[in-house]
Amino acid sequence: MPRPLGDSPYAFTVPPSVEAVPAARDRVVRRVQRLGLTLDESLTCDLRLLTGEVVANSVRHTQATCVVSVQWTGERLRVEVTDVDPTLVRPCQPEVMDESGRGLLLVAALATEWGSQPCAAGKKTWFELAVHASAEGTSGPSPSHHVAEESVPSSAQGLIEQRAA
Repeated sequence: MPRPLGDSPYAFTVPPSVEAVPAARDRVVRRVQRLGLTLDESLTCDLRLLTGEVVANSVRHTQATCVVSVQWTGERLRVEVTDVDPTLVRPCQPEVMDESGRGLLLVAALATEWGSQPCAAGKKTWFELAVHASAEGTSGPSPSHHVAEESVPSSAQGLIEQRAA
């Protein structure tokens, strides 16, 4: 019997380099397409931007490998980034001339919901996007719809936990 998609997120590791961020964004978008979700151009751009911000924050601030997971809950698309730093993230108020520090403000503005929570490895920073029937080509896959999984690192979380030790 197939597992519900909500119970089987797709995960992959991202090396500790900001140069790896574009590939991570592309991989998340491809996964969403494999789930059968059809996002309009605006929502796809938001997905790319939010993924890029959260992954870039992780690799820039930890200088360590992170794990990205993508999950369709049946109502929302959820992207989580797990890294070794236990410090929870929160938006800051950059000065007008600061060249960085606005990423989480974008996440807060564009995501349906987002947050940061502690986990055994360090923390998970996540965001969700509501995918409405009008944004999907059809009603989208149901949580119990079986989709052939791409290869998922069997111990992606273990990699992070090893780095944290």
